Amino acid sequence: MGLINDFNHTQPENKAEATVQTVQPVALDEIKNLTREDLARSGLTPTKIRVGSRTPEQAQQALGFKSRIPARGAYAIPYFDLDNNPIEDQGMPYQRFRLLGLEEGSTLGKYLSPKGSRSHVYIPSSFRDALKNSKVGKTLVITEGEKKATAACLAGIPCVGLPGVYNFKAKDKELAVLSPEITALIEQLQKEDAIDTVVVLYDSNGWPMEKASAPRNAEEFGQHGKLWSLGMGRCTLNADVHHAARKLAKLIRETFVGLPVAAQWMKPDLEKCTGPRGGQYTMLRCKSRGLDDALVADQSSEVLKTIAEAASWASVAKPDADNEGFIPLGTLNQGLYVALWSNRSKNLITMPGKDLSNVSALTLMVGNSYLEKHYSKIDKQGNRSVDAQRAAREVADACSLAGHFNEADRVFGTGTWLGEDGDLVVNTADGVFRADGQCIPRIVEGRKALYIKEGPFPPPAYRATSNAEYRAVVSRIMSSLEQWNYAGGTAASAKMVLGWMTMTIFLGAMTSRPSIWLVGQRGSGKSELLRFIKSCLGGYMWHTDMASESTSAGVRQMFGRSSGPCGLDEMEKDNTDNVNARSERNTNGFLSLNRSSYSAGSDVRKGTADQVGKVFRIMTSFCFASIADPALEPADLTRIAKIYLKPLQHDGHIGKPPAKLNAEDAAVFFWGTIQRWQSYQSLFAEVREHWLSYAGNGESREVDTFGVLMAAAMTAVDQNVSDVCTIMGQALPDLMGQLQEVREASKESDLILDTIADMTIEVLRPETDERGNSRINRDKMSVGRAMQTEVVRLTKSPNSTMVSEEAQALGNIGIRLLENAGKLYAAIAARHAGLSDLLKNTRWRKDGAWTGGLRDVDGAIRNHPVRMSGILRKCTLVPVAALRLDIPDTLFSGDDAATTNNVVPLIAKGEAKKLEEPMPPAPKQAPPTFVVNDPTTPLLDQLTKIIEVPYVDLDA
Repeated sequence: MGLINDFNHTQPENKAEATVQTVQPVALDEIKNLTREDLARSGLTPTKIRVGSRTPEQAQQALGFKSRIPARGAYAIPYFDLDNNPIEDQGMPYQRFRLLGLEEGSTLGKYLSPKGSRSHVYIPSSFRDALKNSKVGKTLVITEGEKKATAACLAGIPCVGLPGVYNFKAKDKELAVLSPEITALIEQLQKEDAIDTVVVLYDSNGWPMEKASAPRNAEEFGQHGKLWSLGMGRCTLNADVHHAARKLAKLIRETFVGLPVAAQWMKPDLEKCTGPRGGQYTMLRCKSRGLDDALVADQSSEVLKTIAEAASWASVAKPDADNEGFIPLGTLNQGLYVALWSNRSKNLITMPGKDLSNVSALTLMVGNSYLEKHYSKIDKQGNRSVDAQRAAREVADACSLAGHFNEADRVFGTGTWLGEDGDLVVNTADGVFRADGQCIPRIVEGRKALYIKEGPFPPPAYRATSNAEYRAVVSRIMSSLEQWNYAGGTAASAKMVLGWMTMTIFLGAMTSRPSIWLVGQRGSGKSELLRFIKSCLGGYMWHTDMASESTSAGVRQMFGRSSGPCGLDEMEKDNTDNVNARSERNTNGFLSLNRSSYSAGSDVRKGTADQVGKVFRIMTSFCFASIADPALEPADLTRIAKIYLKPLQHDGHIGKPPAKLNAEDAAVFFWGTIQRWQSYQSLFAEVREHWLSYAGNGESREVDTFGVLMAAAMTAVDQNVSDVCTIMGQALPDLMGQLQEVREASKESDLILDTIADMTIEVLRPETDERGNSRINRDKMSVGRAMQTEVVRLTKSPNSTMVSEEAQALGNIGIRLLENAGKLYAAIAARHAGLSDLLKNTRWRKDGAWTGGLRDVDGAIRNHPVRMSGILRKCTLVPVAALRLDIPDTLFSGDDAATTNNVVPLIAKGEAKKLEEPMPPAPKQAPPTFVVNDPTTPLLDQLTKIIEVPYVDLDA
């Protein structure tokens, strides 16, 4: 924000100070005297409050002003946090300036902040002592002004100050959201059991008074020369001071449910007078009276009494009709389900319309107070109840009028996401925050994204983090990680682990999400390392040491639409002794989930028994741990970085593992990393640019796995972009063994198919909004996800002639799913401009370069003509099994849902289970010959007979 003016100090008060016509250069000693005089008016000295005298020139430079400061001098008031660390703003320690000896006629306020800075909370240096020796019990007082807060703390009243009466909101003042610093302060004090009540205590010019008995000179001291009505026969001198105190108290109540909060003002300084006929009346002695004025006048007992009375009637937030209710979002599932936003639970709710008449369900959605206010009815006996039928009709009608609700790629659970403006958005259980701590609403009219509370392991609540704090925590993490005995070089391996932890904090915003696999014998400390990693990520990471007993389906359902990392210990694969068939199946399931989550960018919909379906978002990353070196498939080797551990050396005694991070340090690591998102993007761009120069002739996915981890580690240690090449030259030799393993294990055809499957395309979906306006929604998804969706559709409806949006998107890049001889194939055009453009950043970017690499796909049919976009193209038919798609179990033949619904799947159960297994070589087929036997028959009809597969015109 720009300049911050102290609202109550823009006009001279009773603490009058002389103004001068012109300002002459003033010696620093004189400025110090002016500083002492100003502090003395609040009962303070430079030894009791941290200040520093400044010349006008010094103040001008610190404030970032281009013109001179029209004052004789100033003093700086530095800000510190609860732990006595300087608060940083724009990379500099934050401080406000009190101008001294302002020129007459100056429009500047007496209190100014550096240009472009944000509002902060002032915590006096004596605040901790005031908490320990509080004269008001466990009550926190919030006032306006640094000197008032300091005077209160010195008097035994725990008090913090705001730079202005309205400086308690988040960055966007239009949002009724409490400032992150105030939120973090109260949270910390509650954790310490230091407070149980909050009193907002502002100056006396906000005091509500009866109009009939208002002081005679009240209008003279009123804001803009008048009294401001509060209704019910009451008025106040300054409406802003009055309403700001009430608004702050309300926001604190709503943010901290159950915390008693009161708004109060100091009583005006009144003088009783007698009129000429003996009548009594009152006069105001001054415009405004703050708590420091009362303390200076030895009226501390009045201040203590005012705070105690306010604390006694402080109230908590209670559900009422104003903060309950709902927002209709639309209907889904052919209009049979309603979608609405519950204001009470701050969450998205979808449910069958027929269940709306259930009073319990309605109460859970919209709240009892809302129902009683809007849908009460009284029977003949005078008994009051809720008219559930009328409420259900009106809720259903409101949702129906909102139109069709498309939840695809717009509902986000807890985790870190990429906002619509390209910035990070962190969805926590306590609110939704930007990287700078600005809190944003979970739902906004006109914004596509909805941020729901769903998610089992949300990120920590926002915590303002300085660079010094973050670097200290990262240094401790690195020192601890280096205590393990790595086989591949301690520094490189420790940084790879640090890089994975850092990357998972950006998880939902990443375009690739590599995993790591800790491999070590008994005694290598791999399980302890995994537990240490969990402590660094706090409650954000899910961890289990029973991986062999867990299933990928359970993990997928647990995370739902949220994002977060997973730690899986005892992840033994098939080359480990005593691994039963179930454990091996579970392990393979996790590897399949890892492949899907590596580049997932959109929702996944799974079929359910009620025919509605369930939406998932597969955005996770794994830290696996096992004793044996897993025998991974090529597709897994390119997505997982292995880290080998050797037995720990104890030197004759058993040492203790490094201490785990506490929740506070984990929050510092999380939010400090969030603040470095832009730094990560710059570092990774530089790594990608120079990868082939240092890693040799590698694949594009190498940099998306190892390069991502390397750039993330550089981000955590605040590395400069200019140092990237040097670091790559030092680190890559330690990784070459693993990179070589990846290159040798990957067939050319596998690399081509995996690369194509990971590419992102746009799927155009026509939509109609609540006003009936038609528009095109451009959904982004991977090619692999689009092919999977099309396989499911063709399998369930083999005779359908409908062209899906996914089929159209695939056709635009020269890919089509079709049936040939009872099997599904992906037809990939031999030459196609769309596919060439998609592969422009790979070594297959030249048109048709991919065709030769597909010749070794088992079961592939080459040079097969297929109609695409109105043109017959030569294609390579790749069996769907070679694509390694994640085919839902519901497509199996037998006693599954498909058979129950009389749909014969194209993929038999045995084939679906073997989708990961190589197919036997297909017999060589002679290429089709185009001979026109009958000149009277159109050539296109003859070609159609030769192809012998049903096709759909994608242009139709």
